[in-house]
Amino acid sequence: MIIKNRRFGHGVKSSGGCLLIDDKPFSFIVEDEPRIEKVKGETRIWAGTYKLGICKEDSPLTIKHRKTYNKDEEWFIYHIEILNVNNFISVYFHSGNLESHTEGCQMPNYNLIITPEGEFIGGNSFNAVKEFYKIVYPLLENGEEVLYIVENCDI
Repeated sequence: MIIKNRRFGHGVKSSGGCLLIDDKPFSFIVEDEPRIEKVKGETRIWAGTYKLGICKEDSPLTIKHRKTYNKDEEWFIYHIEILNVNNFISVYFHSGNLESHTEGCQMPNYNLIITPEGEFIGGNSFNAVKEFYKIVYPLLENGEEVLYIVENCDI
């Protein structure tokens, strides 16, 4: 499976992209802004091709997400992680609508607003993340290769 984030715009604090699964539009992505040099917690990941994996670690964030995400239906066990991102660690797919909800992670959203200032605000992220995990997690659990391609179309 190939998943792409085609970034189409960025503001001073945020970036917006279109998430495609096997070249079919799936959702939007909200993430941090671009920077030439990484600032911890304030920089989007670099464009490139990455493998996805499952971070089988019971971190406080993982435990928190299990409690939050699995209220009506159990679908979240561990985070889907983007592997081997230069100068980044623990880059996950998780819910969130504002760039302040992430520190370099990817936030799928079914809705997207561009503010008059050019910033990106997502909506309906929980459902987008839930469906993303239902599609991708079983493939990773079965040992299938899932590639994540990040393209900068906003430069």
